[in-house]
Amino acid sequence: MKSLAFVVGLLILAFGAVGILVPSGLVWIAQHAVTSGAFYVIATVRIAFGLVLVSVASGTRAPKTIRVLGYLILVAGIATALTGLVAMERARVLIEWWLQQGPVVLRLTGVLVVAIGGFVAYACAPARRAA
Repeated sequence: MKSLAFVVGLLILAFGAVGILVPSGLVWIAQHAVTSGAFYVIATVRIAFGLVLVSVASGTRAPKTIRVLGYLILVAGIATALTGLVAMERARVLIEWWLQQGPVVLRLTGVLVVAIGGFVAYACAPARRAA
């Protein structure tokens, strides 16, 4: 499971890097993620990843931080599912507002995502073997 968390951390890092290098990629993804179905998929992924982080936290380099991050992602997943149920119009308005902020804000979002993904990958990376 720890290896899964490591790989997902690398994927998050790559997603953030795309956001920094090609902010229009984030725009495309955001524009296609404003349906209830997409929100349910995102919620499922977040809940699953949050549970993975909580379950592997004790074997990582930063167990307390990974556990807290796992719970935060789990709560974000539940909130995303609830948004898909009752607040899609509000979500569309917020996504549209975020998209209108321009490439600087999109790149800053990418930096935050890179930092989170990098931290998860670092904390969950396999232990180095002695030479």
